[in-house]
Amino acid sequence: MLGSPAAANAGIRHRTICIVTCEENMMEMSASAPLRGNRAYISLGSNLGDSLQTLRRAAAALGGLGTVVAASPIYETDPVGLREQPAFLNAVVELDTTLEPLPLLDALLAIEAEGGRERGIRFGPRTLDLDLIWYDGRQLDSDRLTLPHPRAHEREFVLRPLADVAPAIDLQGETVAALLERLPPQGVRATGTSLM
Repeated sequence: MLGSPAAANAGIRHRTICIVTCEENMMEMSASAPLRGNRAYISLGSNLGDSLQTLRRAAAALGGLGTVVAASPIYETDPVGLREQPAFLNAVVELDTTLEPLPLLDALLAIEAEGGRERGIRFGPRTLDLDLIWYDGRQLDSDRLTLPHPRAHEREFVLRPLADVAPAIDLQGETVAALLERLPPQGVRATGTSLM
């Protein structure tokens, strides 16, 4: 009978199970990455001070700009341009963010400044270098930012870690994997060290 205490209890049990299931689903969803912003790939580099800790702090700071979806391992790289300086440590982070490209660039510059970055010699030593390599497949050419990064396709220290997290994205009309395959070696070595 519908009006019986047994039926009422069955209805309460059913509603309780539904509420608990809904709460469990909501908890599961809130614990996972939202992944509904824009996808950005950021190159990290350092060759002054404690470069490993600098890169790790920078990667943690990037998490404040969205969700770090993936991070490459760390590579050691011979300097490009100015050769008389220490080797670099390099990595790439895949970031899911709601920031648009120019506000994201401003946030990257702020993280660099917090990391002690001083702009001096072009291609010179630095405590921290963060470059926005690719942003949701967009193309942009402004006085402040070019997307995709205009020289990423020429640089093994960008392509090698980028291939670890996103080998199929398009740079200059080719996939990262294809560009890396054709690029002559440029002194990039795996360290076996994780970024995060």
